[in-house]
Amino acid sequence: MAESNGLDWWQRSLPALAAGLIALGLTGCNTLGLSRSPESDEDMGNQYVDSGFRGNTLVSRMKPVRLRLQNGWQAAPTGTLHPNADLEAYNPDQELFLVVLGESRAAVGQGNLEEQASNYLQILKGGFSQVTANQERTGVDRVNGFPAVQYAVRGEVSQRPVAYLHTTVEMGEEYYQVVVWAPDDSRMANADAMRSVVQEFSSTQQ
Repeated sequence: MAESNGLDWWQRSLPALAAGLIALGLTGCNTLGLSRSPESDEDMGNQYVDSGFRGNTLVSRMKPVRLRLQNGWQAAPTGTLHPNADLEAYNPDQELFLVVLGESRAAVGQGNLEEQASNYLQILKGGFSQVTANQERTGVDRVNGFPAVQYAVRGEVSQRPVAYLHTTVEMGEEYYQVVVWAPDDSRMANADAMRSVVQEFSSTQQ
């Protein structure tokens, strides 16, 4: 699919996705500006791209985390997927979108990783107008050596079917939500890509 078509889908579907994103705290913007690549460090906001012999890596300026950008993935200009995301990226050809949000364990109160993952998932589902498939726990329990809980869930948001892969990762005293989403009708074709990009998330302190 051409890049412009993928971006057009995202722009058309923004109202449909907005409720689910807001439910996660992932507030969308009315004008995404995803037809361009970040042109400067200012455009990059809370993140920057580190280019190396293994390719490009998206690095957070706010948290000690990074995401290796697989082929087709690129950084999203600041605030286009979330105004305060620690990391945000998208793959226009495959209509895939990703955000990472971190918060301290102290901020979320008592509870273990399992409980926190369930809480995050219920918040996400609360933004659906309809749950089209019950959440399914995947077999993922580690992301780059860190404990993780991962769910796949599908729902309609403003009559638009969306497929999410929601992973909660525990890194020391922080919980990170790694959220990947795509149009529901492309979930099967994108399943491997959605799973594999999550595994590119890691700590800069490793």
